[in-house]
Amino acid sequence: MYEKQPKQAGQSRTKNSYAAAFRSNLKYIENHRKHMLPRVIMHNTISIDGSVRDFELDIGLHYEIADRIKADAHLIGSETAKTGIELFTEKIPEEEPADFAKPQTKTNDTRPFWVISDSKGKLKGLLHVYRRSCYCKEVIILVTNKTPEDYINYLKERNYDIIVSGEEHVNYRETLEKLYERYNVKTVLTDNGGVLNGILLKEGLVAEMSLLISPVVVGKQATNLFRTLESKVNLELIRSERIRANHLLAIYRVLEYSPVEYGQTAARSGTPGEASNY
Repeated sequence: MYEKQPKQAGQSRTKNSYAAAFRSNLKYIENHRKHMLPRVIMHNTISIDGSVRDFELDIGLHYEIADRIKADAHLIGSETAKTGIELFTEKIPEEEPADFAKPQTKTNDTRPFWVISDSKGKLKGLLHVYRRSCYCKEVIILVTNKTPEDYINYLKERNYDIIVSGEEHVNYRETLEKLYERYNVKTVLTDNGGVLNGILLKEGLVAEMSLLISPVVVGKQATNLFRTLESKVNLELIRSERIRANHLLAIYRVLEYSPVEYGQTAARSGTPGEASNY
């Protein structure tokens, strides 16, 4: 008599993994067609135990990997932006008349937009530091309907592009739609700390994670990259690469953030097993 053979555990896990990825991609395609969202890639350098600080960061390598992504825009939180100025600028330069003018760019300019979320106006008096950078074509500021009026006036006087979205907090899904529609942004890179990355993951907006893992364990004082997440995020490894002897680059596709309802799952691209282009 024929007896049905039991499935091997490994085969079952593999089949389930691909089935989950397939369902995930179908949900993304449906959502993407409705909203035309850009592909969001989260790029961070972390320690082996997931910390984003309290270790020596190879900043050159971090941005070397980030440059591979060739993003149309970099999404930056106000705290990250302010910290960057404090770390890399000894003295804030005085504003000049040129800082009030919108930069002139050519149609073939491949530099990314820098999109800074600053609904509270924390960067008032500091934004010209970013606008002067040779690494971006222009700075776009994200605000809400409750952003202080004096900050809005500050931005308008200096001819910054402004995207208004949300009441108390920035609505990132709507913001991404507007970046796609107004600026033809197809790929967004975000290399922030845990707060903004956590929001993007919870709202199902991250397609991929690019994690550059440094050869160090921070220990009990570690500030975990995913400290704001309340539930697990399911991932699929696309590829890994050993870099400069001791660093490891791991690229993951985001499959799903567990509590998110149907139609709001994490953004994805491609099919299971497909390699990323960076």
